[in-house]
Amino acid sequence: MSRNEAQFFFNAYRDAFNRGDGDAVADLWHTPSSISHPGKQADLTTNTAWMTDETMRSNHRALCDIYAKRGPHSWGFDLLNFVPLGADQGFANLHWVCRSSDGEEMANFGTGYLLIRTTSDVHGIRVVHVAQYDESSTPAERLTD
Repeated sequence: MSRNEAQFFFNAYRDAFNRGDGDAVADLWHTPSSISHPGKQADLTTNTAWMTDETMRSNHRALCDIYAKRGPHSWGFDLLNFVPLGADQGFANLHWVCRSSDGEEMANFGTGYLLIRTTSDVHGIRVVHVAQYDESSTPAERLTD
């Protein structure tokens, strides 16, 4: 997997979040998959691993709904570094910022992604695990104030 492939993947990932399309976000995740936050519950449903597609999709829909309730917003990211792990895997380190339509910061955090290219051309690159770090607060906490 190359850095350019990762950049292309995360452009699609960002665009799905910017549309508020939880199913499009979920389409970019593998099942099973997992997420971790330092010292916090791992996701909106208190699970750290999603063993089924439906539980993973439910989480991404709920996350998009949280942002939608706060009004128009836009996600941006910087791909800080990328480590290829052979032809079909890679690790990406990103910094995310979400801003409201008036430019106010809604979320700001670093996230590491373990990516895998599935064997089917239909699926392509998918997220297997996310480790969120360096966060002033999680998006859910900041958006439910």
